[in-house]
Amino acid sequence: MSTARRLIAVISKDLRSELRTRYGITALILFVVTAIVLVVFAAADEPMPRPIAAAVLWVVMFYTAMTGLGRGFISEEERGTSLLLRLSTDPTSVYFGKLIVNIVQSVLSNLLAALLFLFFMSRVSVGNPTLLLLCVLAGSVGLASTLTIVSAIVAKAGSKSALLPILSFPVLLPLIMPGTDVMLSAFAGLAVGEVAGSLGLMASYTGIVIVVSWFVFEYIWCE
Repeated sequence: MSTARRLIAVISKDLRSELRTRYGITALILFVVTAIVLVVFAAADEPMPRPIAAAVLWVVMFYTAMTGLGRGFISEEERGTSLLLRLSTDPTSVYFGKLIVNIVQSVLSNLLAALLFLFFMSRVSVGNPTLLLLCVLAGSVGLASTLTIVSAIVAKAGSKSALLPILSFPVLLPLIMPGTDVMLSAFAGLAVGEVAGSLGLMASYTGIVIVVSWFVFEYIWCE
């Protein structure tokens, strides 16, 4: 079987598993809706400063990712299917299959979070919607790429749920810091070119994480 077919098989397996159990999808949607509702009630229809709005939206995106994106490899260990996966396909197909599924989940859940946030927080205006969309997309891919490899590392640990956010947060700081700046600029109405450096930093960091993860994944997965 070619690498492309093995990759498609891993993606198909994970998607069927998510649609059959609906655990991850339900957890993501429930967390997004609950977080946005709590923010709306806490704001009490008061005007929210742009820096606070950008920080709140990033907090929602971060914890949404923690809720649903870290279960890819952890669930394989919990169900006892990791050995079968190792025997049936190569590490590259496993890594990129899990990564693609996480990216899809991250993009959809964070777009939902941003739309609900802007819909209910009517007094928060977005000066540049295109820049906000780019920020959400870049942030979603960055979150997914980082959590994919971190979840593979902690999958065999005893306290998986506790270790995931602890290990992920410092690794995600180089993504979150420019991401918050880009989101604040989107609320302020700045042009894309004015924050091209921050967007480039987010994209570069994500690319580095994916490449490094690809090289080290075989050792992590097979040990």
